[in-house]
Amino acid sequence: MFRFMCVLFLSWTFMFAQDVAIVKKISGEVFAKRVKVLEKMSIGSKVQESDIIITKTNSSVGLIFEDGTIISLGENSVLSINKYLFRPAKNEFLFDVDMSKGLATFESGKIGKLAPQAVKFRVPEGIVGIRGTKFYVEVK
Repeated sequence: MFRFMCVLFLSWTFMFAQDVAIVKKISGEVFAKRVKVLEKMSIGSKVQESDIIITKTNSSVGLIFEDGTIISLGENSVLSINKYLFRPAKNEFLFDVDMSKGLATFESGKIGKLAPQAVKFRVPEGIVGIRGTKFYVEVK
């Protein structure tokens, strides 16, 4: 019974997960951790809300989000997609990610331009404020 419930939960989670970005560039080994499943990424792979993106040694990935935000991760990086909401017709915006390790470049898209207060790029020592800009961050 427990096994059945786990399978049901995982199926439900995948069925209702929202695609928020796409992998445009990739080098080496890059994975998305979904619930407890590690999925190898490739060009064209979809990134979902709640994914944890993991790059290995000598690896990198370029992600483009629905609003045009671009995040590039260098080797040995870990980025969690906490929340993402882009509904311009309803004036609803939210971009919340957490980088616990590695290197990243960030270029804000429409969310950063229309609602900069809705963008949260979290690092262990604080939160990077976005004002329609580009930045580079390294977390050791």
